[in-house]
Amino acid sequence: MDLGGTTAEYDRKFATPVVTHINQTDEEKVALEYNAHVEALETLATDLRNCLEHATDEKYKRYLAVKLDRTNQRLEQLRTEATK
Repeated sequence: MDLGGTTAEYDRKFATPVVTHINQTDEEKVALEYNAHVEALETLATDLRNCLEHATDEKYKRYLAVKLDRTNQRLEQLRTEATK
């Protein structure tokens, strides 16, 4: 399989920075995991809100509302745990 170009060109075009966790402290790892968890929950909440706005079935709307409420509760719980 011929990719075309030189190795250096390929590296510039497709190389992505590699994140290593070798030199991170435990506190840094915990902070990164916490931030990733919060970001994932915020994305989920946004997606649920968008689905809720466009849903037409009442049963499905109730399901989405409950799921959104639980997601918001979990976000609030994570935020209060972080401030302690």
